Amino acid sequence: MKHSKTYILLQGILLIQCILFISGCTILDWGKKNFKQAERYERDIVQKVAPYVKSTIVYQQLSTIATFDALFLTDKMRMMYVDYYTKRHLVSSEKESIMRQRLLNENKYYISFYVVGAQTENLYVSSHALFTGEYHKQASLLGEKDAEWQLYMKVDGKEYAPDSIRVVELPIEYQHFLASRYSQFKSVYLVKFDSVDQYDQEILSEGMHDVSLTLVSPRYKAQLEWNNVEYFLDK
Repeated sequence: MKHSKTYILLQGILLIQCILFISGCTILDWGKKNFKQAERYERDIVQKVAPYVKSTIVYQQLSTIATFDALFLTDKMRMMYVDYYTKRHLVSSEKESIMRQRLLNENKYYISFYVVGAQTENLYVSSHALFTGEYHKQASLLGEKDAEWQLYMKVDGKEYAPDSIRVVELPIEYQHFLASRYSQFKSVYLVKFDSVDQYDQEILSEGMHDVSLTLVSPRYKAQLEWNNVEYFLDK
């Protein structure tokens, strides 16, 4: 009697599994037929640019003070941008060649980074506030004399001040390169350094270098590092 009940139970389970499998196949087929999926390309582009992207989060105990992500615009990184850009736009070979040369020439005069950052805002308790505290917005993140954070670059142990820091709109291709690190709620800066030092010597010559960006506030310090990075393309 027990064996017959077990047999009936197994048959029932098998029948249910068959129904679910058949219905599942039907739903999948219907979905594929009516909701054609978009074709994706360059799925691995985020992995390709990963060596040029560095990130850090500044904590005070369990609270986030600021976040920084930086993209180092080396020759190779800029060429990957051109490759990706030309796949989205109808660009002639002549225009593409000009675009590549322009970006490579820019790297001869400036060492550039895209820096994406955000900071929390403080709430200072005050007995004069209307409610429980006084809302205080911090200074701008970067790029101004009185900005909350200042930065400098270090190359092979030597430190350099930026030539310019300005707020920019991040090109859509670079937004994709940064993936989840980028959002509309973060500020984007283009940071440039002179390519030569005070003695007119190239800061980044051919070969491998250790490069870092140090960010300093009145209370905190953060660093983004690229070790053994090659700035120029092999000739």
